[in-house]
Amino acid sequence: MDPEFDDVVSVEDLMALERRYAEERRGGAVSRRCQFEYAWGLVRSPYGQDVARGVALLHELMPKGTREEQRDYVFYLALGNYRLKEYERALGHVERLLGAEPHNPQGLRLRRLIRDRMRRDGLLGAAIVGGVALGVAGLAGLLGLAISRARH
Repeated sequence: MDPEFDDVVSVEDLMALERRYAEERRGGAVSRRCQFEYAWGLVRSPYGQDVARGVALLHELMPKGTREEQRDYVFYLALGNYRLKEYERALGHVERLLGAEPHNPQGLRLRRLIRDRMRRDGLLGAAIVGGVALGVAGLAGLLGLAISRARH
């Protein structure tokens, strides 16, 4: 767990951001700043549905933002997808950020973390598949042995 990328927003803070967002929606127009702050809080939520909602709000903001705002949107899109375990999407966003800012320290750390998780999960996935394959092979071997003994 990496505190910089895995910390969560407090329930109180998220509720305050949600109230402000709802108030602006009722007023007819949500400012980019308000939508971004709410998306930021959602991306830092411990709940996957909230994180996914935050990612969706950030996607809505992308075409509307200034260059500086888009940099923040892309970073939090990368973070949100990382938290959703959508590592390839997260890596795509962080690479986009690093394309514009190759020495961005947060981007570099997040890219390293994403790649580490991809390797770990890839190895874990391979180990699970390998274990299942060995289990099937072992079962087939036992079945073959049982059939062979039954014939003799």
